[in-house]
Amino acid sequence: MAITSESGAKEFYESLASNIEIKPLKEKINWLAGEERKHEELLRRIHSEMFPGEEVRTPKEHIGHELKPVAKKLQDVKDIIDLIRWAMKAEEMAAQFYEELEKLVEGEEKKKLMRYLSDMEKSHYYTLRAEYELLLDWEMYSQMMHIGP
Repeated sequence: MAITSESGAKEFYESLASNIEIKPLKEKINWLAGEERKHEELLRRIHSEMFPGEEVRTPKEHIGHELKPVAKKLQDVKDIIDLIRWAMKAEEMAAQFYEELEKLVEGEEKKKLMRYLSDMEKSHYYTLRAEYELLLDWEMYSQMMHIGP
């Protein structure tokens, strides 16, 4: 599930970046896509160590039930500010997902890995939040420029 989740997040960020014209924001979203790719690679490597020779069995559904409302809302969103807001929500949920997994896995190394992934998802949330706040400030400033004296 985690591998599928990371892969889906990477694809989401790649798709989002392809529709962004603001260069610094595009670079930040591409960076997030790269981070999700690294998480996927890490999880695949751990899977191969834990289950040598076994292929990863991905769930039929690409996202967990907790992310379905987010995915459904994203289909209709066209505004970049709303997309960033929903991406922040998805990152919060991903952090919670790994926190719950930490409670379920056995062994300190696995628990540390889940804690690490949860912390990384939280850092993604704060990265997005900073961009979101900048966009809100820019939008307000842009609107004020059209009002005139």
